[in-house]
Amino acid sequence: MIKAVIFDWGRTIYDKENENIFAQTPAVLEYFSKKYKVVVVSLATDGDIETRFAKIEKYGLWKYLAFALFHKNDKDALFRNAFGNLRLNPEEILVVDDYMKRLEFPIKAGCKAIWIKKGKFADFLPNEETGKPNYIINNLSEILDLGF
Repeated sequence: MIKAVIFDWGRTIYDKENENIFAQTPAVLEYFSKKYKVVVVSLATDGDIETRFAKIEKYGLWKYLAFALFHKNDKDALFRNAFGNLRLNPEEILVVDDYMKRLEFPIKAGCKAIWIKKGKFADFLPNEETGKPNYIINNLSEILDLGF
């Protein structure tokens, strides 16, 4: 039974190319926050973590989030940290990301996974190394049709 949802930031709920949240982001986060703990776990490869926190504030997303974690280069450590902070087993967590490679750790840990197959990483398909996501969608709004 799912008790928490972890969203990636860039290209999942935040449109990096247009420097804005996706139009459906508030509705999706609101929907999930009514049922589950909602968390953002994401890399900040440019090292600008404070700007990401400022954007969460700017777009009024804190009201939906239990917490957000960013790191420059170790997303797997962020997932382990999130699991501990949530005090949940991986089987109780749903992870949503646009980059199949970044879903490898949560899939292997036992999380349910949704891959948003669009944009920059759409051609990086699931394989034996990454494992297979439970769901593949083409845009964030489709997540509301999955029945969570």
